[in-house]
Amino acid sequence: MKQMNKDIFRENLLKTIEEISREKELVYNNCNFVIEPVKEKDKPLNSADDMMRLNVLSEENIGNKLLTLDSTVNILCGLQPLVPIWIDVYFIKMNGSTAVFKLQCSQRFRKPTLLRNAENGHAPFKAIIENTF
Repeated sequence: MKQMNKDIFRENLLKTIEEISREKELVYNNCNFVIEPVKEKDKPLNSADDMMRLNVLSEENIGNKLLTLDSTVNILCGLQPLVPIWIDVYFIKMNGSTAVFKLQCSQRFRKPTLLRNAENGHAPFKAIIENTF
């Protein structure tokens, strides 16, 4: 991946939730997101990562809050073109006609060429489809 901006990030997020929605046969009119930053053991953070972790991704700012698509994109693209190096996307629940997704993301913000999950066509996102029985 050579470039990243809010439009590409948004489009890739939408492709990922569409992949989950197809697999789980979800029907919804709207979607909300919960962002859950993940502390990675033995992965060093640089000063930009620390700034995002302490300010933007702080518990006070995003903890357990339902965010709109636009808010989610604005938060995670705050250092564009730097974005979290990886983001795992999970379907949590339906809230009326709104689908709620959890974004577990790295606290390491990197340039587009370093993003993971490029092979699926919507880096840095990965659809996590859990089968519940």
